[in-house]
Parts: sequence; C-alpha cells; structure tokens
Amino acid sequence: MNLKNINFGEVDAKNEILKQHRAEESLFFESFSIPERVDVEDILSGRKSFILGLKGTGKTALIRYLSDLSQKKGGVSELILFKSHVSEEDRQNLSKSSGFEIIKTGDVNTFLQDFKESWKWIIHQRIANLFKKNGTNSPQAQKLFKLTGISENKIIKSFGSILSQIKSGTVNVSAEALGVAIELGLAIEKKQNEDKASISDLNRAASLLINTIPLDRNYYIYFDELELFHQNSEQFDRDRRIIRDLVYAISQINAESSESRQRIFLCSTLRTEVLHSVLELGHEIGRDVDDYGVRLDWSEGKDAIDHHLLNLIRRKIAKSVGINEEDVWERFFPVEINNQMFYKFILNSSYYRPRDIVRLLRVARDFRETDSKFTTEHFERTATEYSKQTWLEVTEELLAVYSNKDISALQRLLLGSKTHFFKSDLEDRIRHRYKDDGAIQDLFKKYELPKVLEDLYRIGVVGNDFIVKDSRNVTRARQRWIFRGNTTLNDAERMAIHKSLWKHLSLISNYAK
Repeated sequence: MNLKNINFGEVDAKNEILKQHRAEESLFFESFSIPERVDVEDILSGRKSFILGLKGTGKTALIRYLSDLSQKKGGVSELILFKSHVSEEDRQNLSKSSGFEIIKTGDVNTFLQDFKESWKWIIHQRIANLFKKNGTNSPQAQKLFKLTGISENKIIKSFGSILSQIKSGTVNVSAEALGVAIELGLAIEKKQNEDKASISDLNRAASLLINTIPLDRNYYIYFDELELFHQNSEQFDRDRRIIRDLVYAISQINAESSESRQRIFLCSTLRTEVLHSVLELGHEIGRDVDDYGVRLDWSEGKDAIDHHLLNLIRRKIAKSVGINEEDVWERFFPVEINNQMFYKFILNSSYYRPRDIVRLLRVARDFRETDSKFTTEHFERTATEYSKQTWLEVTEELLAVYSNKDISALQRLLLGSKTHFFKSDLEDRIRHRYKDDGAIQDLFKKYELPKVLEDLYRIGVVGNDFIVKDSRNVTRARQRWIFRGNTTLNDAERMAIHKSLWKHLSLISNYAK
C-alpha cells in the first residue's frame, strides 16, 4: 500500500460526489463528518435555513449530505444550483421581467429593482412540480398545478421559460389557469388577446393553495452556489440584487410554511463574502440570516491531534484504504514535518477549512505517490504549488467584492513585500514604490486601505501577529486570525500574511518576536 491508494476526496465536494455517482461509490457519505456546533435536525426541521461560511468550509458538502439524508428519512428533495442552473441569459431575462424604478432624492438618483415576486413564482412552480412528481393529487393540488402551469407540462420548465412568461410584474395566464384564477378572485387583465394577472396576486394564490394541501412527507428544496463574480459593475450589482431577493423569498416562503404548519422547507448555502457584499445594498435580509443561519466554523482554539478537521481527514483516509482510523497517522505520516508536529504543520498550513487540507495533502501526495509514507520533502517540494493554488482560491473569494483588475493590483502590491508588516508599511508602498502604477492608485481611490485590510482579514489572508508585555514584563505572542474565532482585525498592531501564500507572493520573511 502506498500514497497513491489514498483518496482524500476532491477539493470541490460537488465534483467528488459526481465522480462517485459515476463509479457507484459512496465514500463521500460514508466518511462525511458533521461540523461541530451543527445540528442537522435544526435544518431538517426548519429551525435553521441558511448555511453560512467562508469558501471551502464545507457548505456544499453539508447541503449535499442533507439532501441525501432528507430522502433516506422518507422526504422529497430537490437541489438547485444558482451558478449552474441560472444562466447569464436567465439572469438577463429575470432583470427584464422585473423592471426597474429610478427614485430621485435631492440631486441623487437611486436605481431600484425588485426580484422577490419573480423568485417566489419560480419557487412555487418548483414546489408544485415536486408535488405532482410524487403523487400529490388532492383537489387543491390540482388547482395549484393548473395555476402554475405544471399540469400542462410533463417536464418542469427551465428557469428561462418561466421567466419569459413574466413581463412588467404580470404573468400570462393559460386557459387552464384562468378558471382557477377567477375562482380564487384574482383580477385578470386582457392585453392583445392574452390574459394577464399580477405576479404578486398569483403568488398569494399559489401560497394559499400550497399551504392547505395535506402532505404525507416532508418536501425540501436546497439552494447552492449563490456565487458573485465582479465582471462589470452593472452585472455585479444586478446579481447582488438577484441573490438578495432569492434569500428574501426563501425566508418568506419558509415563514408562510411554518405559519401554516406545512411540511415544506427551503434551505440555502451562503458564502460569507457574498453575504457581506449583498448586505452592502441594505440590511433587509440581515436579521433573517442571523436568526436562521448556522455558521460552519472549524476553529476550536487548539492545535491538537484530535482536532475535528484532522478527524475528518483521518476518517476519509481510513475508509479509502480500508484500515482502522487509529492506525492512519502512524501508517502514513511522520512524527514531524518542518520541525513541527505533523498535525500542527497541517493545521497551520491551512485556513482551518477542509478544502485547504485536502488541497495540501493531494498536492504533496502527487509529488511522489509511490512512496509508502509522507515525509517533509513531500511538503517542501510542493510548497510553491500549494501556495499558488491557495492564491487562486483567495482570488475567487475576493471576486465577491473586487474586480479582476483590482485583485491583480492588490497582488502586485503584495509581491515581494514582507511577511510581517504595519499599516504604515503598506501606505509607504502605495505612496512611493507604486506611485506610478495606475491600477494600484485607482484601487485605493475606490477603497481605503483599512477596508481592504479588513476584507483580507475576513477571508484569512491577513491576521495579527504581534507581541505584548504583561504586568511582570514577560513577552507574550498574540495571534489573531478570523479562523481562530477573532472577528476583527487590529490594524494598529503588526499584521502578517498567512504562511500558505508566502511562496506564491515571494514574500521576505522578517518575523521577529
């Protein structure tokens, strides 16, 4: 047995599951480890409905596990992937169908656009489709199928076709739906030989029907991949509004289901940086996310061999090679790596996220996979590759706030700098070393340095590393990182770039206690 036999899983949980489906394997679910402080019953029962966390903390893994568990418990579930299932064309159609309004306050024009009713209509159609596929056939259900157009189609419509029916806040009503709409008292307007109804009226009617249909099982709709990418400001702000209003629609439909004691549960992952960016539009959804969100946090305040992250990796290794979990460390790892206990090295090389550790170990394994055991050389010789891949992950996180041009400028600012620095050091680089770099100057005209540092802190790139003297004049080190549970950066003290990025950014070590 050698390192080649170990299956650490994929860096992306979705890809891992899809590969195992192809091979008819179940290693992912067999070795899945529920994060500490997460109670899956809270989510399955609707007490929690948003899974929050940084990129790579296991949100997709958890929601895939929940979708599978929902079905094993006799429920019905559907997984909707925002990035994959809602195309750019769909988003453009959604924007056109929702219209917009410009409000002038003094000399300032404010662009307003609301996607809430469109999202509610889409979700109501998905719920109706799940009912129909699973044999729900009450009189109220039949009315719902007609009202939403499900009874006319054997295959659920795409997002694009659903959105094409919506124009300026109204929806074309079919002949079948017309009878139900009139029966329910909806106002119908005839335009160019087409019957139209207000989408808000249709949503109220659909909600009334959905929440009065007797159900014999739980129904779940899970949302994942609510991603933001800063391509241009117009598209970026549009997508922020779309995500904001999807979160609002999920909260409202969940509230209606709870009020009616209906067995319908919506749940979504939400990346921390995406949430932060969306909340900049206003805090309309902030309270619901706080009240119904569960945060994935792997920090335990200790770097011990029984750390929950290490237990997760140990379980994966044991399952993949068929040995006892208790034998994994001795069988495949040295006592020390780079003069640190091996488990401390692994944790300190990561941002305390499953994805980082999987990436670290996969890159090291692929260096010389025929070896029977890891050595320090495996990690030393692959440090640059791991650092490069980690920076790519960082750029994806930053795209929820910054443009590609801004991120390139930020990388240039950091290249060749010191591993440890004060805010004044960066200010000097901006003012003097890069005074003629237009992109760097533009970046810091748009964003103040403390804001950029706070953003870098929030995703783990920057942390505090300084010393203090106690009352007995004893020097003590202070480490503050987001993944260690410290929520705020102290930019008045010395800061540091995370060690995983030193190689890629060619940083000069100047660490001194």
